[in-house]
Amino acid sequence: MKRAEPGKTAIAHTVDRNDLWHALTPQFFPRELLVDCLTRALNEGATITDEASALEYCGFHPQLVAGRADNIKVTRPEDLALAEFYLTRSRHQEKA
Repeated sequence: MKRAEPGKTAIAHTVDRNDLWHALTPQFFPRELLVDCLTRALNEGATITDEASALEYCGFHPQLVAGRADNIKVTRPEDLALAEFYLTRSRHQEKA
C-alpha cells in the first residue's frame, strides 16, 4: 500500500500493512439496519465506499471476518479467466 499527496502521483510513503484488512464485497448486514444507515448517510451527504462504511457512519463497528483470496468477484470480462482457473483447480483438487 502506498500513499500519495492529494492530486499527486508520486509516492509520499509506504503504508504499514500490519493492521490492514482487504475488504471484500458484497458485505452482509441486516437489511433494515443497512437501509437506515445508507439513507442517513445519503441525506447527510456522507461519502460511503461500501456497506460496512455505511454502518461505521452510523456509529457501528462491524466485525472483520477472514476471507479467501480465491473468492473473487467477477465484474469485468478479464475476471472470467481467473474464475475459470480457480474453478478448474478446485475440481482437480476434489478428484485427488
